[in-house]
Amino acid sequence: MIRKVRGEEIPICVEVIKKSFLTVADEYGFTEENAPRFTAFATTQDRLYWHM
Repeated sequence: MIRKVRGEEIPICVEVIKKSFLTVADEYGFTEENAPRFTAFATTQDRLYWHM
């Protein structure tokens, strides 16, 4: 089921997004140092609240 995210769920969403994109980062050798804007490293609670 797809539904809108509630504000109190943002921390969980950040965790899921980062964990999901870390698999790609590991596969391609992305790190926070060489790709700081990659989704696994750039997603924050503040950023997701802003997008809401």
